[in-house]
Amino acid sequence: MILVLVPAFAFPQVVLSYSGSKSYSLVERTNLRRYENGRYVGLTSREVRSFINPTEGGVYDGNFYVVEKTLRDMQSAFAGIYDAIPSVFSISADGKMEMRVDNGYPSFRSFPSFPEKPVLPGESWRSQAERAVDPLNKGKFTRLKIDVVYRFSGEENYRGQDVYRIKAVWQTNYGMNWRDRNGDDELVKAGGGHSAEILVLKSNGSPILVIDDVDETFAYSDGRQVNFKGKINLFIEFPPAVDKGKILPALGEIATISDIFADDLSLDGKPPATNGNPEIAIGTIAPVASEKSGQERADEKIRKNLEALEQIEKSRADEIARAEREKSEMPKKVGDDDVYEPLESVGEDTGKMRGKSDVAAKIAQSDSDGKNLKNNMVVEKTSAGIRLSIRNLQFKPDSSELVDSEKSRLDEIASVLSLVPGGKFLVEGHTARVGDESGEQELSEERAKIVARELSRRGVSADSFICRGWGGTKPVASNATVEGKAQNRRVEITILE
Repeated sequence: MILVLVPAFAFPQVVLSYSGSKSYSLVERTNLRRYENGRYVGLTSREVRSFINPTEGGVYDGNFYVVEKTLRDMQSAFAGIYDAIPSVFSISADGKMEMRVDNGYPSFRSFPSFPEKPVLPGESWRSQAERAVDPLNKGKFTRLKIDVVYRFSGEENYRGQDVYRIKAVWQTNYGMNWRDRNGDDELVKAGGGHSAEILVLKSNGSPILVIDDVDETFAYSDGRQVNFKGKINLFIEFPPAVDKGKILPALGEIATISDIFADDLSLDGKPPATNGNPEIAIGTIAPVASEKSGQERADEKIRKNLEALEQIEKSRADEIARAEREKSEMPKKVGDDDVYEPLESVGEDTGKMRGKSDVAAKIAQSDSDGKNLKNNMVVEKTSAGIRLSIRNLQFKPDSSELVDSEKSRLDEIASVLSLVPGGKFLVEGHTARVGDESGEQELSEERAKIVARELSRRGVSADSFICRGWGGTKPVASNATVEGKAQNRRVEITILE
């Protein structure tokens, strides 16, 4: 037998690190056999989905929803419309996660995390992580600290993507040396083992697949011991690209297009067509037959974009008379129109109010009273996708039911959303600020659900909606005037991408 020694330098060392991700959907799918005090009681299956998008400063804003719970509640609510569970967190280069808004999701935190030094296949490292668990679905999450041993397996290709494979093992040991003071008081201890296979993207360190083999037992103060055996699968999906060439013109027919979309306009003032060429992306100029210098093409693009924006302003002017009529005929609103409070502003620019995004501030400066908005709606660009802001929603007195005059706007919106097959839509409700924060929050959530329900009745798939309420925390205008309060009373629909 001949022994061949392969020098270590034949396998290049790998630096594992997380460099951030674009918007993505995180899915956690659980299939576990459940035993109580040693007796098999059935299979526990649930799925948690989310849409997560990056914001400023490396912070991620997530909206999670539980499919299992929603499917039960659908019998008494409306099918497929999910309540969003907010989550805000940041992830450092070594994979460590810091929770900013923690409602139990994501359940795995700082997992996987990466070593300080480069590694070779077969080398290992240890790192602390955390799991948020609610074994009995009580709505009370307990954080478990876990000590994970990782082993680097090497590089491979998974479904056309270059990935690194990592193996991880850890033991659950809760209640002996540490307890979560904010967790479930009835959970006395937990123990068991996990063995996971992890695939992370070579390009940015995002974990696109985790398969966790579980054998774990939870002991409660009433004497119950609940054991789970099976698999927890986590994987990342990236949303389909939105065809702006279809969506923006369609939205422009029913709403004002924000000036921030100027870069997405081609020479004719509409989103550029790709003509089947994937190299011609949104925001670029389609090829023209005549030969022109780079400066000439740039000048022409600017001129044409300005002409397009002038046309938009003209369409705004056409809506002024209609807006004035709506203002004079405005019926009484429910719940958030009786108390007027000035909104604290930042500096001398009253358009840039506290809590407002840059996009919202830009629109508010010129349209805080809504007079210049087509159909009292505006299309905005956000980090999560294209957002349609529906201003001054009208409801029947002492009711959450929309007035009949809103039907035409909803018909038009449903027609546009139907152009995004398989899309996901985040529906966010807002109210004016009147001082009753809990009432405003509840009202904003209800309004988001009502709009989603009405759109589903118009043919948009009900399970495409994720609903979330903000109360009066994100105004786009001052609450000191009737006009400003009307603009703050709105629902926003984001086409997630």
